[in-house]
Amino acid sequence: MSFRPLDPLRTLRALAGAALILASWPVRAGEPVPSAPRSALESLIWPTPGSLRRDQAGQPLTPGRFGDRVVVVSFLTTECGIACVIRLRDLAALERSLPGPLRARVAVLAVTLDPARDNPVALRAFGDSLGLDPARFTLVDSDPDTSARQRAALRYPADRSEPPDTVLVFDRTGQLAMSYGANPVDRPRLARDLADLDRFAQGVGHPPTIAAPAL
Repeated sequence: MSFRPLDPLRTLRALAGAALILASWPVRAGEPVPSAPRSALESLIWPTPGSLRRDQAGQPLTPGRFGDRVVVVSFLTTECGIACVIRLRDLAALERSLPGPLRARVAVLAVTLDPARDNPVALRAFGDSLGLDPARFTLVDSDPDTSARQRAALRYPADRSEPPDTVLVFDRTGQLAMSYGANPVDRPRLARDLADLDRFAQGVGHPPTIAAPAL
């Protein structure tokens, strides 16, 4: 499957709908109602306030770790096939290739869709087998309810064992900015997109930051 960013007009329409789905994730009976609006990134990974997430080192993962960063999110299971493995390695290679200042503001995550199997120990072993640097590529555990919600938001059938090839990119305010199908990942194009997106310090709904001209 080819790398397929959406065309600009369709992207604006699709992102409006997707961001609404993610940011307005339904609150179920007994769940606390957020006191303030939550970003699309928070709604995807932490669908209820106070949701516990851990990385492959077993450390608690909170939204604050990704504040003011462009965030690339893909999906995995530790028993996924070659397409998933190649996608994760491509994203890791992309992250390593970014220039220093941009690299510091980009975070790359992969979220498991098999929470019953993929605890932090399993995620760490999987990441090590692929040579993923845990300091640069975060593997995220989950729970069955969250995984079901993510599959529904992605319109991905629950009976498929392979994770979707979807790669989501969130702007520096945590709002959904880009969505790709990524087999294989077009690394040069995604790197250019990340550099462009990094200029929108206040999010894609605001003007980009313009570099001051050299004197």
